[in-house]
Amino acid sequence: MQVQIISGERCTGKTTKLKAIQTDLKNHGIQVPIFVGESCTTPFFLNQIASQAMAGAKHFLADDCTQFQIKAVMELRAQGLHSGIPSDFVLHLVRQA
Repeated sequence: MQVQIISGERCTGKTTKLKAIQTDLKNHGIQVPIFVGESCTTPFFLNQIASQAMAGAKHFLADDCTQFQIKAVMELRAQGLHSGIPSDFVLHLVRQA
């Protein structure tokens, strides 16, 4: 699993960058929704990641992720193959400002 964290101050284009990634994937025929981290609990957020990965998705996009969600994702990544998430699964996470 690969994790890319987009961070910065308010109004610096983090969400715009995430939407550009979504558009680029769409142009390659890959439809990927953008999840909003602040609208769900950390366990639910991790469950969404696992569900997407197990469904065969290769990308996961999330905006406004809390520090707890990002920490939990990094802990999941540290588990490597034991996490159950494929190594070619890519997460693009925008950290809350």
